[in-house]
Amino acid sequence: MNLADLKKVNILWREIYPYLAAQIMESYKKHSGTVLELGPFSGGISFELARLYPGLKITIADESPEVVEYLREEIATQGLASKIAVKRTDLYNLAFSDSHFDLVILRGFFFFLDKKGTILREIFRVLNDDGMAILGGGYGKGVPQELINKIADESRELNERLGRKESALRK
Repeated sequence: MNLADLKKVNILWREIYPYLAAQIMESYKKHSGTVLELGPFSGGISFELARLYPGLKITIADESPEVVEYLREEIATQGLASKIAVKRTDLYNLAFSDSHFDLVILRGFFFFLDKKGTILREIFRVLNDDGMAILGGGYGKGVPQELINKIADESRELNERLGRKESALRK
């Protein structure tokens, strides 16, 4: 994954992240707990959650050393180092114990699907029994159409360059 393009995506989506964070918290219905945000598209949602919900203990994880370093720098720049931890781990073999998290977030989920469902098994393995996983992509609900229109073309182009997979399910 090209780090320069990934940074552009995260900058481009900055105005969208507050809406995604609000939608997640509307579903999660708690103001505390352990949160794991996975993958290279991480950061934006966790930054919003850390600012708005101090009772959350947030970890961001990715497998790329470059992405992990970038996330650490962003966290420090935004003054969130005491609120968000960063961990380098294989996304298909997460370095966390079973039932460790209350909430797992994976934005850009379709980038990581494999035929064996490995990432799904790992997400459910690290979730508490009453935990919740938020998986997917897109703009979420409540985002003004003007914001979507403003970033849609560039976002689509960047996602293509970053390797978005098309998903077709067949019976």
